[in-house]
Amino acid sequence: MPLLHIFLESPASNELTKTELDIGIVTHPYVAIAHCIRAGFCVSHALRDWVRITIGFTQLEPYSLTLDPTTIRYLGTDERSILHVILRAQESRRRSKVKVPYGVTVHEEPYQDQLETSLNQDVLLLIPDQRSSWQPKISEFSKFAMFCPLSEDWDQIEQPPSNIAYYHDSFARDIAILEVVHALDRL
Repeated sequence: MPLLHIFLESPASNELTKTELDIGIVTHPYVAIAHCIRAGFCVSHALRDWVRITIGFTQLEPYSLTLDPTTIRYLGTDERSILHVILRAQESRRRSKVKVPYGVTVHEEPYQDQLETSLNQDVLLLIPDQRSSWQPKISEFSKFAMFCPLSEDWDQIEQPPSNIAYYHDSFARDIAILEVVHALDRL
């Protein structure tokens, strides 16, 4: 189990095509996935090897992807690079000739099963709207799971927080992930 396992619940209902990705027609759920992956893995110059990200596709259940930064290849910080890895993993499900990218594991089970398994291992569950519940306990636990739904009804703001120690439930999920990653980096 990694130090931080982020579970993204995505409402993406269609599978992205390479043509759409190449010409920039990307739906909001896929952009949200790319932003959260960037916040979890790519904030500094190197990938964080203590973070795992699992994406559960609610419209395509049971189906989820887990990204492991210790073995993943060709993952840049731009949306196109990140989504290309996701696209190839989704294509491997449809067509047997397409290989799953290195560092990506395809699960034909609901992501909730993986979340329940990780919670049975003395893991603190972080939910982005519960700032007061996790910040005081962050030094008491050795492993964390973070659940982030990527639905449209989550309030978004345009500006990042000026003080990274302050968190409010109207911040975007990628900012919430970034805040948790920075808090764990400081330990």
